Amino acid sequence: MSTFVHVEKIDMQSNTRKMIGEPVVVEVPVNIFVNNKFVTTLFALPKLKRELALGWLFDEGILQSLDEIKEVVVNQSNVNVITKGPIKEEALQAVGVAACGSSINKFLMTISKAVEQPVESSYKVKAYDIIRFVKELDRSKLYRLTRGVHVAAIFESGKLVAFAEDIGRHNAVDKVIGISIESRVNFSNSVLVSSGRQPADMVLKTARMKIPIVVSIAAPIYSGIIAAEKTGVTLVCHAKSHQIRVYTHPYRILL
Repeated sequence: MSTFVHVEKIDMQSNTRKMIGEPVVVEVPVNIFVNNKFVTTLFALPKLKRELALGWLFDEGILQSLDEIKEVVVNQSNVNVITKGPIKEEALQAVGVAACGSSINKFLMTISKAVEQPVESSYKVKAYDIIRFVKELDRSKLYRLTRGVHVAAIFESGKLVAFAEDIGRHNAVDKVIGISIESRVNFSNSVLVSSGRQPADMVLKTARMKIPIVVSIAAPIYSGIIAAEKTGVTLVCHAKSHQIRVYTHPYRILL
C-alpha cells in the first residue's frame, strides 16, 4: 500500500481559482496484540508495521529483551507478538500514563519510576556531529513531497543505523527503535534525532531504551525538560544547521 495518494484541491489566490493535484499522506490502523490479546491501536503510515509494534512495546516498557519473543506475526493491519512467557499485567496497565491528557499525578508517578534507573551512559558527541545528524533528516523524500510526516533517526557511535517516517512523531520514534532493536544496536552509545517536539512521554521512550542523547529540531516542552533532567537524558532542541541548544545534562555534548 502506498504511503500517499493524490487528491484534487482548489487553490485560491487573490481573484483566481485553480484546480490542482496534491500528494497527501495515508494513515492506517495498526492493531497491536501480545499473545493474541489486543493491546492498542496506532494510526500510522502503512509501512514498517512490525518495527512500529516492536518499538512501541519496548519503549513503553512492556518488553525488555528480544529473548522474550517467540515470534511476530503480521497480518494486514494486525501485529501479534508472541512471547515465550506471560507478560505482567501491570506492565500493560502502566502504558501511556505520561501522554497528553493524563493527570498530573500519573505524570509525576511515571517520572518517579523512571528515576529509579536513570540513564548513566558516559557516551559523548561533538556539537558538529549533532548538526550532521540533523541534516540526515533531510533524506525524507516523503516529507519533501507532502510536508505531512515526521522523521526520526538513530545514530550508533556516529553511524546512521535506523531511519523512519510517519504521520506521528511518536510513531516515527517507535519505528526507529524497533529497527534498532532487531539490529541489536547498542543504545548506550546512540543518539536519537527527531523532527518533533519532545514532551515527557517522548523523552521517557528514550530513557526506557537507555539512549543517552535525544535531539529535536523543534522547540522544547517543559514536561520534556523535567523528564530528561530526572531520567539522565541529555535533551538538545532547536537543532539547526548552525546551532544547538542543550537543556539537560550538557556534559555529553562537546565543542
